[in-house]
Amino acid sequence: MLKHYSSLFFLFIIIIFISAGCGKKTDNTGSNTENNKSGEFGWKDGITSGDIPDFPVKGSISGKDVQFAYINFEKWRGANDNVINFSLVKPQQNCGFIENFEGFTLMNKGGEIKQGSFVKSKFSDDAGTYQSSFKTGGNKSADQWNCALEIESISDKTVKGKIALYFNDASKSWVAGRFEAVLCNN
Repeated sequence: MLKHYSSLFFLFIIIIFISAGCGKKTDNTGSNTENNKSGEFGWKDGITSGDIPDFPVKGSISGKDVQFAYINFEKWRGANDNVINFSLVKPQQNCGFIENFEGFTLMNKGGEIKQGSFVKSKFSDDAGTYQSSFKTGGNKSADQWNCALEIESISDKTVKGKIALYFNDASKSWVAGRFEAVLCNN
């Protein structure tokens, strides 16, 4: 009888080990893959507004994580360009010249960036009047990028929104998250 119970106990232990391994997914998310349900975030092609993460803005340039010291939204009166700069360097004063700029830029050349959404889903999609780039040290951006931008509010002093902007460079640079930018009327 004791032998029968020990066999059942051994079988029970085997079933527990087998069932503990079932249903688990292999984590192949790495730093250069798309969003997943666990809240991790990374680079991808084929972006939508729903892919924009809801964490404070951060980024990666040339494989290195970056933090932004200054974010501004420039409205250029003469050229009518609108530019959002995510800068690693803070200027001496708000809306001042950013000497030795390093970071990301998204521009609507000759047009406004208004409250609402802008999506350039794929790297190969036409950006129209929008342009984007990044710069750090000697590294500059690739020509191909995609973006989902949501401007939630524009006041006299600030612009609030969220972004996911990816570059198709070798190190898969990106900037993403919720931001508040200083509004600069130039």
